[in-house]
Amino acid sequence: MSPRRSQATGPFRQVVTVSAALAAVALVVAGGTVLQPQAAPVTVAQAPLVGRTTTVCTTTPDKEATATLSAIAVRKAPGREGALTATELDSGSPLLTIEKQGFGEQKDAPAKPALLTGEGVMATAGSGAVSSRATKGEQSGLMAAPCAAPATEQWFVGVGANPAYRTELVLTNPDAGQAEVDLRFYGRDGIVVVPGSPGLMIEGGTSRTVSLDTLVTVQGPLTVSVRASTGRVSAVALNRRSLDFAPTGADWQVSAVPPAHSVVIPGIPEGSGTRTLLVANPGTNRAQVSVSVLGAAGGFAPAGAETVEVPPESTAEVSVAQGLAGAAAGIQLTSDQPITGSVISEAIGKDALPDIAIQSAAAPIVRTGVVPLVYLDKTDAQLVLSNGGDGDVPLTFEVYGYDGVKIHDDDVLLVPHATATRRLTMGEAAYLVVSAPAGATVMGGVTFLANSGGIAGVATLPVTSPDVASRAPQVTFDPSVAR
Repeated sequence: MSPRRSQATGPFRQVVTVSAALAAVALVVAGGTVLQPQAAPVTVAQAPLVGRTTTVCTTTPDKEATATLSAIAVRKAPGREGALTATELDSGSPLLTIEKQGFGEQKDAPAKPALLTGEGVMATAGSGAVSSRATKGEQSGLMAAPCAAPATEQWFVGVGANPAYRTELVLTNPDAGQAEVDLRFYGRDGIVVVPGSPGLMIEGGTSRTVSLDTLVTVQGPLTVSVRASTGRVSAVALNRRSLDFAPTGADWQVSAVPPAHSVVIPGIPEGSGTRTLLVANPGTNRAQVSVSVLGAAGGFAPAGAETVEVPPESTAEVSVAQGLAGAAAGIQLTSDQPITGSVISEAIGKDALPDIAIQSAAAPIVRTGVVPLVYLDKTDAQLVLSNGGDGDVPLTFEVYGYDGVKIHDDDVLLVPHATATRRLTMGEAAYLVVSAPAGATVMGGVTFLANSGGIAGVATLPVTSPDVASRAPQVTFDPSVAR
């Protein structure tokens, strides 16, 4: 700014200031009150928020496993431009790039986590997942997990820190700056003090793996919260189960929603095998938790697990296999204290080693829900949708091939506190899009079951909303609003 402009501006500002003060006095004299500041009216934009988003596709390489990275871009806004790119951490060369809405692509998963970056319209249209398959080794069976956005708070209910059930936390910092993370553990009898768990540093653009059993040995149910005091991270838990050192299942576990008075755990697969419900209560008061199975005909209390009492700062577990009776379902938890939870589901088969899959409490679908992968070779895939609300919810879902061609669509009417299922008999790489009305409390997942190679494989993928940023707010000018 020039000196001449500065001299001219000073007196003008003084005049404006005096005028504003006189106007305020006049208001007080006339009406006895001063107008209070008000929020400007906000309407919702009809176009998706355009910008840039990054999610992390976590991989845990195993020499016996074949892992695949899948990425898709739903049709969001015809005519808008953008790109969805997957790049291995610390690499400048893209693994894949999608520039057309409605299309998808698959590549062999890299050795390190991949960053899935959406720009332009793809910022709210893109999503991805990692899947893995092995017939032997520590990661035998099926595994699947969505690419997850970095966050400052994440919850993993039902992790392990003992020889029979071991968890590795994979912490990835996709940003340029350093992140500092604190781990807090909640066991059966309260807080578990773990030396070295606070103040973990993750440099920008790097990933760090923390083996819980190297920090502490804990028998029984265990929860770990991941809180970033500086920066943010994307966290995924790799859980491995064994019996006499022989593998009996493995899975990636994504974060549960933060503790709340009511949460829903969707996408519990059908079939025999154990079903263990785990509930975490991080508060300082005892939690009384009511358990409701969201079944085909509505909600009901599972036999032997109608209620769960969780001590302060603790994790509790209870079997819900009898109540589920082999059916696919969701579970709703209602508590007088904020809680969160998960279900560990086991698949078993004749002359086959068992496998496990973990379903975490999930957020409702926000208008559009996506599962970026609904086809795995030689598996049975099933869509499992649950309604945690008190009213009927009409839904539609569509299945598209990675070439952008629609393969199937259907309508679903979800009655209150119920679950509906649909078989997905695809013969090619495909993704699923669920459309839900605004304000609905609907969660879901796709389950995969396989029995080949001597493994009774099971994996699940939650339905997530790529447009997590919602719509871009449009501010409507209102001259009556005080400034």
